[in-house]
Amino acid sequence: MSLTRPHCRIPFLATIGLTLFLLSAAAAAVPVGSGIDADGSTASTEEMRAERLFDVMGGLTVAGRTLRDSEMGHPDYDASLADETMARTAEVWLNLVQVAANDLVADNRLRAGLNDDSQASPRAYASAVYAYHMHHSAGRFEDHGLYDRLTLEVSPLLTLLTQQLLDDQFVDGAFRDLSRDTVTNESMAWGLDAFHGVAYGWVRWQKPGGSDDMGELSESAMERAMGHGLDALLDAARVLADTLDGAWDDDSGMYRFDGTTWGLDEFGALIRGHKGIYEVLYMFGDDDDRDQAAALFDRIADTLEGVIESDLVVQDWGMPARIRFRNGVAHPAVLDVDVAAQWRFVHALTGGFSLIREQDGTSQFLENRRPELRDGIGELTDRLLAGGLDYHLTDGRVMNRISFVDGASIDGATDTETMAAFVMALGNAYRVGDAFDRPDGWDETETETRSRNLYDALLAHTERLLDTIED
Repeated sequence: MSLTRPHCRIPFLATIGLTLFLLSAAAAAVPVGSGIDADGSTASTEEMRAERLFDVMGGLTVAGRTLRDSEMGHPDYDASLADETMARTAEVWLNLVQVAANDLVADNRLRAGLNDDSQASPRAYASAVYAYHMHHSAGRFEDHGLYDRLTLEVSPLLTLLTQQLLDDQFVDGAFRDLSRDTVTNESMAWGLDAFHGVAYGWVRWQKPGGSDDMGELSESAMERAMGHGLDALLDAARVLADTLDGAWDDDSGMYRFDGTTWGLDEFGALIRGHKGIYEVLYMFGDDDDRDQAAALFDRIADTLEGVIESDLVVQDWGMPARIRFRNGVAHPAVLDVDVAAQWRFVHALTGGFSLIREQDGTSQFLENRRPELRDGIGELTDRLLAGGLDYHLTDGRVMNRISFVDGASIDGATDTETMAAFVMALGNAYRVGDAFDRPDGWDETETETRSRNLYDALLAHTERLLDTIED
């Protein structure tokens, strides 16, 4: 469903009052269970953590959007899903927004947990900013009467997170881990990933496809709503580009902030973070900025291409939890597959304002400079999705960890974060390649069978996420 009303003017007008409402309203914390033990029993509910809550919100964002009548809610799969299940998913998501605003925000910052007043992790911020994509999709839920709530209720939290990211964590040209007051591969990767969400708001304001929503706002209104101006955003992108240039290590063929070993999901976050920087430079900068944007794209495209074409780090059953770069080649740094990290990597390649999301008015570097890379991403995600359905499930649920050597189970339990990552990856990636499709593309038995199996897994884990929260 396309948006027919400007959905960003209202949040700005309501932001101040709604922020006060959200942060002062009495709301009991919704417990989010930690997952499922290896024997299939429900694991005990633990203290609310920011990472877990926002991971679940991300999973419900992707699931809720995929339950529409052109995908899982299609009559050829299960038309009923586009009704009560889709509405229920969005309503639970909205409850989690309330929990985040009431129980995890204090003194204008994001806390690590309900009873942990320390700073939330860099990954928690990146996961939290992804909430923008549910807000942006509010039109899909208009028939459920949730358009205004999805538009309004998340806006104050997103504004706060944006301000925190650029005002507090962006220091001396880099994103810092505030808990350790240092810059690491992890803090830069997740900081850049969070930045991509901030960048997308302005990109949508500028590009022709945003004319009916963000484009309805004046630049001054955008500045008030976002908490920063376009000049500040462009300056940040320029400084970040320079920081990345300075951190490039020719010997390893990769960036080095605190070493040349990267978590797989950190690598995905780094890739999506590049998209935010180079699009801001391209769309709002001058000729020199556009040249630097193209150079940034080429560098991360080269690195990604080298990884996805390597049998050293890609097997049918998955990819290693950590990879080390030497002489431009990625090697396994560990011999196990962190299933959640792998699916966060796939989500970063295919979801949000990712490398493959190109529209009129944006750089379209992938199409114009490296069109074969999109095919490579599609082939990789098809292989990982098929392998995930074959190797990552036990009794119909995704496992936490398997061996990179042979795909054997190492940890048969299922953390909530793993389920959320699995849902995000399946919902975002299944149509990037050729192996899977939505029902209107089921023109051959093999495609339909594969796609039905994927939908079954996606639906089952969405229901488990809902049950884990609601219990």
